[in-house]
This record gives sequence, C-alpha cells and structure tokens, in this order.
Amino acid sequence: MERGVIVGCDEQLEWALPWWWKHYSAHNRYKVAFFDFGMSPKAAAWCKERGVLLSIPFPEIVLKTEKEREWIPFYGQNIPTSRIAWFKKPFAALHTPFPLTLWLDLDCQVKSSLDPLFSYLLLGAQIALLKYPTSQWMKQGEKHYNSGVLVFQQGAKIIKEWAELSLELATEFPGDEEVLSRAINLYNPPLIEIPSIYNWFYDLPPNPNSVIEHFTGPGGKVKILLRL
Repeated sequence: MERGVIVGCDEQLEWALPWWWKHYSAHNRYKVAFFDFGMSPKAAAWCKERGVLLSIPFPEIVLKTEKEREWIPFYGQNIPTSRIAWFKKPFAALHTPFPLTLWLDLDCQVKSSLDPLFSYLLLGAQIALLKYPTSQWMKQGEKHYNSGVLVFQQGAKIIKEWAELSLELATEFPGDEEVLSRAINLYNPPLIEIPSIYNWFYDLPPNPNSVIEHFTGPGGKVKILLRL
C-alpha cells in the first residue's frame, strides 16, 4: 500500500515550511500532501512545487471559550489563532490521500528515515502514536497521547470518531490532541504506542538516537527560529 506524509499549515506557521522540508527531504522520499489551513498564496505555491496542496471544506467549529484564559500560560497568547488550525487536523486526516499515512507537525525535525514508523500499521493497528505523561486537561485515569507524530490507516474508524468529537468538545479542550486522547479512551481502537525516539521533545536531554525531534509549544518555536 502507498505510504505518504501529510502536514497542515496556516499563515501563522508557514515560516517553518522551508525548515521542515529541509530536514524531511534530506532523509525521505515519501510523497507529501500539504493541507491548506489558511496559508498565503506564496506559501501555497511553495507547497505545490514540492508536493500536493489540498484545500478541503472544514466544518464550522465553535472554539471561543472562557477557558482560553486558563490555557494561555501553557500555549501562549496566540492560542485563539492556533486553535483554529489545530482543530482542522482531524478533518485533514479524514481526507488523507494515502492508504498508510504519517501526520507530522511542522515543528518536528526529521533526522533520519521514517520507514520504521509505517511498519506499526502492518501489525494490525489503526493508529500509532506516543503516549504522553498524564495531562491536567484529561480526566483522572485517562491516557494522554501526543498528536504531533501520528501514523494511521486511511479510513480508520478512530479518525472519524476524533473528528466527530472535535465538533462536540472543542470548547472543553485546548487542542486536537486532547480530543484524540478522549476518543482513544472512549473507543479503545487497535493502537500501538510508538517509542519516544519517534517523538522526542526538544526540552528533554539530547538523544543521538532520536528520529524526530519535536519542538512543541512557544518555547520550541523560539528554538527553531534561533536555528534558522
């Protein structure tokens, strides 16, 4: 089955596209589908030169909530704008053109071949991702997963359930990954937890064996900008 990578980008984060592509393309040749979350025409043209640019109809989601004030200390002042892009992710995943798909956030630095990640889908899993430490936004006892590196089967039921819950719970959670975590806890899909080397957080001690380094949050973006 064909394998491919998908990413999503809006105008707020399009500055990271060349950085992401430089590291990804140095080690991999999988086709890339770029989902337009609200890019500038210049960035859209850049994506078309390197892969497929997809624009899909995104549903209207109610995002405005008083809880945003609680989330700002953790996610930064731009969280109202960021959430607009974050909650488009499950609907992009629903429209992946690839039977075996790897979603990568644009703040992920790919450091070597991604071949091993796809192998998890050949073991019967609908989805494979990294289990996070428990989040304060989840219920006690619920598992929390990071959605920045996400391998899944096209048409997987859990992706549809993630999208449906996003419409229902967008005002309850900061972002898409908490909704995905809730969906996984509710529906218990065939799942594999990937090793942390495939989603290594930048604020951990350096790991020479890491395949993907993830520059999460506002601090991570500053780190990327300093390296440009």
